[in-house]
Amino acid sequence: MILKTFFNALSYLLHPLLIPLLGLYFLFSIETLPLSFNKLDALCYFPIELKLFLYIIIGILTILAPLLSILIMYSSKMISSLKMEKREERTYPLIIGCLYYILAYIYIRRQMPFDFVHPALFGFLFGIVLVFVISLIVNFFVKISIHAASIFGLCGAIIGYSQTQLPVQLNATPTNLYLIMYLLVLAGTITAGRLYLKAHTLNEILLGSFVGFLVLYVSVKFGVFI
Repeated sequence: MILKTFFNALSYLLHPLLIPLLGLYFLFSIETLPLSFNKLDALCYFPIELKLFLYIIIGILTILAPLLSILIMYSSKMISSLKMEKREERTYPLIIGCLYYILAYIYIRRQMPFDFVHPALFGFLFGIVLVFVISLIVNFFVKISIHAASIFGLCGAIIGYSQTQLPVQLNATPTNLYLIMYLLVLAGTITAGRLYLKAHTLNEILLGSFVGFLVLYVSVKFGVFI
């Protein structure tokens, strides 16, 4: 009973809707040195006003708006449960989520000054859009774990970004090594919890983990965005 309560609480505390904001916080907060001579190539040196702008946009369009939409769907009986155990019930929430993420990305892309169009930052934002779009497409055929895709996507993003940066102390361990280790343990705990709660099968967990990690690692490390 205690274990079930713990895993349920963890699933809510690290809900997929919260992961983009958490990832943005990590990218902006972890201190690194850029490989180039341009100080702004390290996201921690972005001005606080710009960071707050992104936090607000991501918070409104990828947390509050989707959450409100899901509650409306639940109250209007479009979905029978907020947990959305059935694959078919996930279609409309995923479509709504994709639309909000695309809207957030387009708005930020248009509003961001050219000097702050950082490849890792926009790779992260674009990668999130890709993960949700891919999850929507996959959901038409098989159920996929969005929790696994989100948390392992966060791991992939931090690993990809760290490989483009240097540690603050050049004789230290590889960039963000301990943070990456903690995130991987946390990702393993969350996905183990989803299995324990019987919210997903092992294949659904592995599929979500693979999609999330691969897409965000490649997008962030190589600066893939449009």
